[in-house]
Amino acid sequence: MKIATRPLLVMVVLAALTATVWAQNASKSAIIGSAHDLTNDSWEAPSATTGSSVSTNLCFFCHITHKTGTSLTSPGYMLWNHTLSTQGSYGTYSSDTFNALLAKGGSTITDLGSNFTSSPTVSNLCLSCHDGTTAIASFYQTGFNLPATGSSIVSKYGTFSTISGGNPFQISDLSRSHPVNFNYTPALASAAGGGLLSPGSYSVDGGGALPLYGGTGLMECSTCHDPHNGTGFVKVATTGSTTGATTTVFPFPRLLLETQATTNESAVCTYCHT
Repeated sequence: MKIATRPLLVMVVLAALTATVWAQNASKSAIIGSAHDLTNDSWEAPSATTGSSVSTNLCFFCHITHKTGTSLTSPGYMLWNHTLSTQGSYGTYSSDTFNALLAKGGSTITDLGSNFTSSPTVSNLCLSCHDGTTAIASFYQTGFNLPATGSSIVSKYGTFSTISGGNPFQISDLSRSHPVNFNYTPALASAAGGGLLSPGSYSVDGGGALPLYGGTGLMECSTCHDPHNGTGFVKVATTGSTTGATTTVFPFPRLLLETQATTNESAVCTYCHT
C-alpha cells in the first residue's frame, strides 16, 4: 500500500508545483478590452470614409488556429498571423559597460532586423506591428471577418493604418532602449559580479514567470511584457509639477513584476538588477 501511494504523492506534488508556476502568469482573458483588443475599435477600409466594427475573434489579429491554401509564408511560431516586418535594422543597445559585460560573460546581442521571417524571435513578432513599417491590418490568413488589408484603425488614440509618424507606441530604434535579443545566462550574471540576478535555465526567475527564449536564454520584449495582460500597468516615473505632471507607465507587465511593484515601483528594474 505504501509503495502504491508514492506515485500518487509524487503526482500531487508535481501538479501543485505546476499550478504554482502557471499561477504566476496573467490570465489570457486579461487582454479583453485592452489596447491589444482590436475588436474594441472600428476600422476604415482604404477606400472608406467612416469606420465600422469588426466581429472577428480578437485572437485572429495576431494568431490563427488554422490556415488554408498552400502558398502562405507565415511562420508557424505561436501560430502567428500578422505579417512580419522586413525592416533592415533596428540597431542594438551599446555602451562601454554593457559591451564589456557581454564580452566577459560570453554573450552576444543580435540586431532583430537580421531575423525577419527566417528565424523570428518573439521580439520580431511584437515589432511586426510596433516598428511602424507594416500595416496593422496585414495578415497571412485573411478573411474570418478581419479588417481588409491596409485598413485604418479608429481608436481613442486616433486614426492610423500603421504605428508610425510619431505615434508613442512606435518602436523602431533599439539602440537607445533596454537591450533585447541577448543571452541572459548565469555566466553573464556571474560576470556582472553580483549585479544581476542569476537566471534559471528557461526564465529569469527560474519558475517561468519571466521567460527567456531560443534555448539560449535570450531576453526578449516579452520577458518583461505580457501582451495579454492588458489590465495591468506599473507606474515607473512621474515628472513635472503637480498640476502638469506626466506619468510614465510600464504597460502589459509580466504579472510577477506587476505584483512586486505594488509595494516597490522600482521592482521592474531591481528584480534583475540586484
